[in-house]
Amino acid sequence: MMSILRRFFHTERATSESDTASDEKLPLFEDSEKAKHVLGYIPSPPPKSWIKHRKLPFAIKLLFLIFAFTFTLFSGQSIINYATLGYNALLRSSKAHDHVVCGQEVSLDEPIMVAAPPITAPPVGAKLLDRTGWESNCSSSKDQAHNCSFAIVSKGADSYWQSESVSTGARHWIMINLKKKYNLHSLAMTPSQDWDDGGSVRKHRVEVFTENGNWELVALGAWQDDGRDDKYATFEPRLGQFVRLTVVDSTLNQNFVAIRDINIYAVDMIPSSVENGGRWSYTLDFPLVPVTAFLNPKNLNLITLAADMRNKFNLPSKVTISATWDPQNEIIEEKVIDNTEHDMFCPGTSFDESGRVIFTGGSSPSKFSIYDPALHEWSTPVNETTHLEQTLKIARGYQGQTFLPNGKTFMIGGNWSGGRDLGPRDGELYDPTTKAWKILQNVKAEFIRMDVSQSCGETRNDDGCNVYDWREHHPWLFAWKKDSIFHAGPSKKMNWIFTTPLEGAVKDGGFRREDKIGGLVDGDAVSGITSMYDAENGIILTAGGAPNYHYWFDPKTKRPNDHRQEATTNTFEINLGEVEPGTVVIPKKVAPMSCKRIFANAVILPNGETFVVGGQSQGEPYYHETWEPVPEIYSPETKTWRDVARHSTPRVYHSWALLLPDATVLVGGGGLNEGFPLTNHFDAQIYQPAYLFIPDGKTAVAQPKILTPPPNDKHVYKVGDKIIITTDVEVDAASLIRYSATTHSLNNDLRRIKLTVVKEGNASDRRYSVIIPEDEGVTLPGYWMLFVLRNGVPSHAATVQISAK
Repeated sequence: MMSILRRFFHTERATSESDTASDEKLPLFEDSEKAKHVLGYIPSPPPKSWIKHRKLPFAIKLLFLIFAFTFTLFSGQSIINYATLGYNALLRSSKAHDHVVCGQEVSLDEPIMVAAPPITAPPVGAKLLDRTGWESNCSSSKDQAHNCSFAIVSKGADSYWQSESVSTGARHWIMINLKKKYNLHSLAMTPSQDWDDGGSVRKHRVEVFTENGNWELVALGAWQDDGRDDKYATFEPRLGQFVRLTVVDSTLNQNFVAIRDINIYAVDMIPSSVENGGRWSYTLDFPLVPVTAFLNPKNLNLITLAADMRNKFNLPSKVTISATWDPQNEIIEEKVIDNTEHDMFCPGTSFDESGRVIFTGGSSPSKFSIYDPALHEWSTPVNETTHLEQTLKIARGYQGQTFLPNGKTFMIGGNWSGGRDLGPRDGELYDPTTKAWKILQNVKAEFIRMDVSQSCGETRNDDGCNVYDWREHHPWLFAWKKDSIFHAGPSKKMNWIFTTPLEGAVKDGGFRREDKIGGLVDGDAVSGITSMYDAENGIILTAGGAPNYHYWFDPKTKRPNDHRQEATTNTFEINLGEVEPGTVVIPKKVAPMSCKRIFANAVILPNGETFVVGGQSQGEPYYHETWEPVPEIYSPETKTWRDVARHSTPRVYHSWALLLPDATVLVGGGGLNEGFPLTNHFDAQIYQPAYLFIPDGKTAVAQPKILTPPPNDKHVYKVGDKIIITTDVEVDAASLIRYSATTHSLNNDLRRIKLTVVKEGNASDRRYSVIIPEDEGVTLPGYWMLFVLRNGVPSHAATVQISAK
């Protein structure tokens, strides 16, 4: 197949590479569209690099930048490309592929925060390839003056490839022969400057031709339709020589496509595989920076939200930009949500019993909106007396929120928005019968606050010291038995919260400490991770986090900086099942994570393990330094962590992770600040855990299949009910994982129930039953993913709705 490709590209370039022959050549590649996506390379830790332990002298850095700009003047390449590349070379994290352990190996005296002009930016640590000698072929060209060779040979703004106009539904494509193999990492597409005419690539697919003779999908999605700036499709490195960009549609719904430049970025090496580490699949490109994400349990589409803008946020605002991924059709569509006049950036989120998602506060701190999964619509409840939209009683952003077994929704904290003059953000309760929020007078925010962090030599409490901004951020809340809510953090002090009697109550829950007598006491752990991986026994895993939301908020001060404390590796298991609600809980300290992490994300896997990804040791919004490229998985059986396949896109502040129904994990987002575009990540990556492969780590294993209930069961089960399951093979385990919404490293919806599988009838019937736990504090009403497992290998999930008694 490789020889066929080389012969295919060996054409006279003067013939415009396909004006006359593209029709007969196209089937060669279209046949391969049916080929299975093959993944042959597994990122993992390589040998340690000396660069992580040495600082480049300032003079060398300066010479590097001068060289980049000088070379630009003679190459015809975009100045933005080389300026950004030069900046990347100065980032210590640009060598993140090469370090073995963690980002905390780097100890910085001051932050590296350099603003740059482009909206999007190339991948950190990658190099721009020289296009000399490259060859191209394409679906068609408008004429000889716009043949596809101009997409890889820069001759100014008026030089570009433009395809012929074709009938609606036809796809344009361009293939590039790089003439040698590289460790390919990103494709950059520059639209024609005549963007007002449309024709810029929007929906797209990027594929790399692999050694086994298949086109491997490495990225798909939808770029912004503004026709401006370079657009990037960044993916985990793949060895390849041939790259294909397929255009699914173009801006202004034109029937042609116009591309000024295509550039390719590569890395020096692909890390070797790691045993039992899983692998990273293709990337999803979004037209926005996805900051918040959830799955629609009705159709399994992924809904992501940014702010009022795709790459930045404004205060105040009344709209939200969103994008939806349809995994069945592999399409991403953008939508502006304006009917509720709610900018849902930095909100509280929770699923209710009917699968609706309640978004509260954020950039519009008094607003709340509800997403209906059946109608695919957003709305705000209206007061039946005044006919005015209902609002929160206390304006807030960065709050914690959870659905309750009684059908109500509770939230507390969140003083990011709404104004500091409002004071503490006490607890509020939403009642769906009255469609209104009520303040719980006895549930004060002071109970959940973290400690003050001083940034000044003397004790002061003013804006110059920034001592209190984060004290009520992102509370960890878990609905539990007997109408209780357990507040597990991030403050080191834990609490029990009750929404009854009428004004609520708070009781002491103890501290996250190793034992009663005086073992290790965890500090405040803002933006750490939590995982209720065993809901029936009430076991909550907590890990990481930091005492302070901002490590670098005062980099220019010469005063003492006592607040500068890195994230921790502290890991605890909190067992709610061992105590009565309202009494002190004694957490158990278990093995720490390998790496210090704040702004990481956690996902519970069907087998009960917890996957933790991203984060950094020195936490600071819009800041990549010390980010952690190696995820970790916690085993509840051994109470230990193991490193898994590394990834190359920093996932820190404003990133997220979600379990998908096929038992993979989607990890995305990060950034949303046009002042620091290098931290803006318009994409998400799919991680495939090791349980999906045989021991060689490359060959996919057959997943068991659930035949009944069907993938999207219409039957509504109640807590305590029996579910009858029919499978295609014998299985030995099952679990329920609740659908969830996540933002800012917080996912209070997430919990897992381990189910006991009982055979029904003969073994050959492959018919089993499982019992749903009857306590609604365990089986929180709502939509759940039902998995069966065979020797640790999970099925695709069936979606089941479970209601209260």
